[in-house]
Amino acid sequence: MTDYHTHIGQYYDSYYDFHDVFKVLKDNGIDENICAYFTPKFDKKDASIAFYHAVEEELFETGKFAETIGLKTRFLYWADPLVLEQLPLETIFSKFPYFGIALHPFLHNWTTQYSNLVSEIFSFSDKHKLPIFIHTGTSACDEPMQFEKWFVDFPNVEVHLAHCKEPKVIIKLFSKHQNLFGDTAFCPAESYNKICEAGLKNRMLFGSDFPITHWHEQQQNPNYDLNSLSENYKKVLLEAKLFLKEMHI
Repeated sequence: MTDYHTHIGQYYDSYYDFHDVFKVLKDNGIDENICAYFTPKFDKKDASIAFYHAVEEELFETGKFAETIGLKTRFLYWADPLVLEQLPLETIFSKFPYFGIALHPFLHNWTTQYSNLVSEIFSFSDKHKLPIFIHTGTSACDEPMQFEKWFVDFPNVEVHLAHCKEPKVIIKLFSKHQNLFGDTAFCPAESYNKICEAGLKNRMLFGSDFPITHWHEQQQNPNYDLNSLSENYKKVLLEAKLFLKEMHI
């Protein structure tokens, strides 16, 4: 079983250690996961590049640990425009074997302020056959239609739209672009059902957004214990029963 949407690292005041997160995933029947390291928005280039290098170093250790427990983990490069203005993607991917690229428009104005970088990211992904994962929502800053230009220009790039909270928009995009997929992380049941009813359930993949689920449940308590982390993921799997049944997982 694969969880297509997981994270590690610092989320507000809570630090989610990769040992803990990966152990919980493995203990709850997950064989594979796609993981993005929480990356904040920086105001200064030197801070952004220092964080990038620190994460890269930690991910090598993280990957080794995942191997020791038999968890196949594919890491995403969480794109930061301040880093990309200093390092080309070719260099970033030559230093670490990232599986794909994550864009978070709630943090950065990708389609307006950094549209040139979005084009570079899609072009790079097209060339190297890498998937792109995009956080989506219902606000003006993270609605998925803003990326449609690139869906059209790069039809061979596999794109995953996280959350799929607005069914009308997702159905429209899925119907027009065969290279798009979605995940069930924080996806409302009503939205998921409508997407399935439109004949698009095969485009929806299981994703939890764990451990953000734990952060919300604990009301932003930074002092979690491993037991509460595991119990939270069990609840996430239970609540996703409908999704799992529909996807025949």
